[in-house]
Parts: sequence; structure tokens; C-alpha cells
Amino acid sequence: MSQQIAILLASYNGEQFIREQIDSILSQSCTNWHLYIRDDNSSDDTLLIEHEYESRYPQQITVVDIPSVERGAKHNFWLLSQYVLKETDAAYIMFCDQDDVWIQSKIEDTFSAMKSAEQKFQDRRILVHTDLKVVDRNLKVLGNSFIKYRALNPSYTEINRIVVQNNVTGCTTMLSRDLLGKAFELEDVGEIAMHDWWFSLVASVFGHIVFVNKPTILYRQHGDNVVGATKVNSLSFILKRLSGNNHIKKTLHMAVDQAKVFLNTYQDIPLDDRSSLESFAKLYEYSKIQRILTLSKGHYWKQGPIQIIGEYIFI
Repeated sequence: MSQQIAILLASYNGEQFIREQIDSILSQSCTNWHLYIRDDNSSDDTLLIEHEYESRYPQQITVVDIPSVERGAKHNFWLLSQYVLKETDAAYIMFCDQDDVWIQSKIEDTFSAMKSAEQKFQDRRILVHTDLKVVDRNLKVLGNSFIKYRALNPSYTEINRIVVQNNVTGCTTMLSRDLLGKAFELEDVGEIAMHDWWFSLVASVFGHIVFVNKPTILYRQHGDNVVGATKVNSLSFILKRLSGNNHIKKTLHMAVDQAKVFLNTYQDIPLDDRSSLESFAKLYEYSKIQRILTLSKGHYWKQGPIQIIGEYIFI
């Protein structure tokens, strides 16, 4: 395919919303793209709907059949990414969830930021991501800014912050082909927490992360999301995080394990970043007091005061 931008849509039992998502892509102001869809063995009519669109728009949409025993969004997006690297010459890759709606200028705004970043940094390893509007199943706005909704700070792009908590939402991203290729030095995607977090780590160490302070997606919350949006500063969130919930423990262990995988995958990590990653990767070799001191010394902090307090309590 000759289109410059490859859009990857990973689907599973998405018949309720997927038409609206694909229609929003077809309505984009930028048309220099091709949509690649892989279905993860849906039991509803999702695949039938996708083939319907493929037959109507063969120059814009391809449904790919990539057999795999692995299931889940992470594996689905990884297989699609692998396909695009091998079978297309697309220079840029975007990721698409089945149940959102893209604002009409999403591709145009993201691509513009990508080209500006390439000129600014004189680099071909760029990750661009944007804000989102959080909406309910009927597209009623719950929050005009996902970044504020989740108390995230996209200016944190250093590895000591990204390794603890990802602030990049995968369905908003555009990656340069060179960055995606670097990410694929990983041999087994099953070893990492999530594909978009891995891309963020790679961009932090080997490239650049650029944030567009503009919502480009209606991020639909409907109860079945693989990864949803919880309002971080709400009373219910605060009580849940500080009342013995083990979510923070699990995510910290996951982050430490992923740091170990990153260190094992790349031998060309710059010295300062390697030192930071090695210190974090050893976190659970220490006593609790030593873990707290390590967090403080290395600035391995989550984002938002409640998150940080919970991190220190449950480390």
C-alpha cells in the first residue's frame, strides 16, 4: 500500500460501536492513510461489519488474517504492527480502538505535530500523542480533557517517570516507522505490560515524545473497556487507592518487571538512562525503607499527589 499513514484497528466483539469508529476515520480531513483491521476471534458480527467496509472501501481498508493462539488487545496490536512493518512501506503508524470516535482533524493535527517534531529534533524516532475527551456510551461528555481527568502531566517524558507510570494513551498516538522498528527489537510481547507503555519507554530513551494539547478523540466509556478512564481526584478513587487496595502494588511490580525486560532487550541504552533503569529494576531486592529511599532519590514518582502518596504507602 502506498498510503503514508497506517492506522491499526484491533477489534473484539465490537459490533455495537465499530461502525461509528470506522465512519469517523473515513470522515477525516486528511486522506493519506490506510486502515488495517485485525479481529481477535469475535463471537458477534464485528468481522462481518469489517468485511462489509473493506468491500466498500478497498483502497482505504484491509482486514488482515493473522492466526495466533494469543488473545487480547496487546497481542492484537502487536501482530498488526508486525504486519505493517513487513508488508507495507507506511512511514507512520497510528493505533485505533474499536469503540471511540475520532474528531475530524485528528490525523491532520497529529501528522502536523509529527512533521514539526522531526524538523525540530532532526530525528526519525518520534512518538506524538494527544489529549482526549472522555464521553459515556452515548457520547455525552464526562470530561473535556482526559489528561486533567486522570491528573496526568504529559511534560514528564524522562525515563524515571515513564518507567513508573505511562502517560501516553495508545489510541491517540502516531509513531514514526523508525521508532516502531526499534520497539520491535523486543522478542516476546508477552513479557511486557502493554504495547503503548513499551512504545513510550522506547521513545523516552531512544527518541522523543511530543504532546498535542488538544483532544482528538471521543474516548467512550461503556463498562467493557479494556483500559478505561477513572477520575483520579474523585472521592471514590482516593478512598479506593488509600484503603488497602493492592492495585498500586500490582502496577509497581509490573513496572519493575517491564524495566528488567527493557534492560535485557537493549544493549545501546545511554548510560544515564541505563543507570536509572537498573536502580528501579532492583527495587524489590531492597527492604521497604530502602525502597522508599530509592523512589525518592531516583524521582520514580507516579503522577498526581494521591498516586504518589499511595505509591509510598504500598511500596
